[in-house]
Amino acid sequence: MAAKNKEAGIRGKADDLKYPDTLAYLALIASILLVSLIRIRLLSFPLERDEGEYAYFGQLILQGISPYKLAYNLKFPGTYYSYALVMAVFGQTIQGIRLGLLFFNIGSLIFLFLLARKLFNGFVASVAVLSFGVLMVSPAVSGQAAHATHFVTFFMLAGFWFLLKAMDNSRMAFYLLSGLLMGSAFLMKQSGVFFFLMGGLMIISRYLMIAPRQAADQPQQHSPAPRIPISHPASCILHPSSCIHHPAWRCFTVYIIGSFIPFLAVFAVLYASGVFQKFWFWTVTYPVVYGSRYPLSHAFSAFSANFPVVYSSFTVLWIMAGIGLAALFIYPVKRLNKMYTLLFLLASVCTVIPGFYFRNHYFVPLLPVIAVLCGIFLDFINIKMRSSFKHVYIVSLAVLVFIITAGLSERKDYYFNESPDDLCRKLYAENPFTETVPVARYIQANSLPDDRIFVFGSEPQIYFYARRKSASGYIYMYDLVFPHKYTLTMQDEMEKEVEAGHPKYIVFVSSGFSWLAQKTEKEPLVKWMTAYLQDNHYSVCGVADILYPDATQYAWDMDAAAYKRKSKNYLLVFRKAG
Repeated sequence: MAAKNKEAGIRGKADDLKYPDTLAYLALIASILLVSLIRIRLLSFPLERDEGEYAYFGQLILQGISPYKLAYNLKFPGTYYSYALVMAVFGQTIQGIRLGLLFFNIGSLIFLFLLARKLFNGFVASVAVLSFGVLMVSPAVSGQAAHATHFVTFFMLAGFWFLLKAMDNSRMAFYLLSGLLMGSAFLMKQSGVFFFLMGGLMIISRYLMIAPRQAADQPQQHSPAPRIPISHPASCILHPSSCIHHPAWRCFTVYIIGSFIPFLAVFAVLYASGVFQKFWFWTVTYPVVYGSRYPLSHAFSAFSANFPVVYSSFTVLWIMAGIGLAALFIYPVKRLNKMYTLLFLLASVCTVIPGFYFRNHYFVPLLPVIAVLCGIFLDFINIKMRSSFKHVYIVSLAVLVFIITAGLSERKDYYFNESPDDLCRKLYAENPFTETVPVARYIQANSLPDDRIFVFGSEPQIYFYARRKSASGYIYMYDLVFPHKYTLTMQDEMEKEVEAGHPKYIVFVSSGFSWLAQKTEKEPLVKWMTAYLQDNHYSVCGVADILYPDATQYAWDMDAAAYKRKSKNYLLVFRKAG
């Protein structure tokens, strides 16, 4: 009872600020409006290659073609189906994809607001959504792109919210729904497994922390051999047969069942489509090789190179989050809620680590908990100052708005001024993302819908833009040019598929970013492609000469054959004779 009174007193102190619900909801609306304005301004931002992959897979799905049948990659198919859904609703265009991303982001903001308000209070929720909104669209994490991590984040936050609801009212339907959503987060990308594990640990932690207290509150009976209540965690150790009756295990089992449903549904679809073996190789077998490409010794240097870019935008918010983490341990809130937050942080950090790549968009699922920690920091300051300043939360919000405004102003070219095409060139330099749009349009205008094409490089967005199928399932060259035990097998399979597919057009991409390989590693493939083009009577019909930072020069048809390239970065379009 003393512990309960102490906890009630702590909660009472935290509620002294009486932060208005109206202000909290206004903060949520403001964050949605800000994200919407930025997303809408960047609607026509050209797709980068990961987005091109998702869009091409999604386009095939809308044509009734299962993932891994005509295109291969090592990611789970959840994001492909999400793209298919988005494009079915908003259209198979750049703008449609970006609009769909906006709605997923709005959903993430809403669920973050609800769970932060439930775990802490309306003020923390307000700070969380305002901070998360600007961090999520920041160029520091490639915020303009619809990466898989945005979809992981949405399903994770929704699953987290329904798990909190389930643990509040013990409704099995909510445990099932939470499992469905956490399983979907895993289906979006393999790293989402850590959020699924987080949910399971939350269920177990709740009963480990609450059951002993409930047992202690029960009236003691004088008995020579007191029986441990079945609700007590120790009952599973002393009486193993009672585990199946333990409330935690029942909830945990329902949660697990829910999480497996998305996988079983997808497995059934892929098996019925005859691609399950291909799916298993690309998403389970090969990722073990891909994920072990870099040793542990590489991790620190990769993190040191990439993380400074991530926190370079809105650095103050990252500092606030760090202090907020320290403040969490003395912050006046239930111990269980602190445990949930620490598990949330741990799972989020773990999603960034696999493979030791630390690419900037990998940090997107970490941003919600960073935003919550910002709220904890400011609210902790509020609580310390409430006795001397009644409306301290207004000052705190004003400080936050100033920090956000300063961060937006620092990159006003990105958020407010420059055109999406100009921004794409500035952010991605020699990467041929803007150039792939006119190249694909040329191919689409000069080919039939059933004609196959092949991109000799890693620019799958060309297939999506052109609305043409690839002659090979290898839509990236990366997997073919770094040494692993499947390299030669993959190269041989790709060559045979292209030769059997008789592509009408072949796009040769000369860009280091499209290969990420040394000359010696890609030389055999280039030699094969050169011979194939000569033997099958292909001729140059298009050139995109990337003269960054100057404008790209294009030449088509007869002009292309006579064009003299000025850069080492270019795209050549070859057309088959006849």
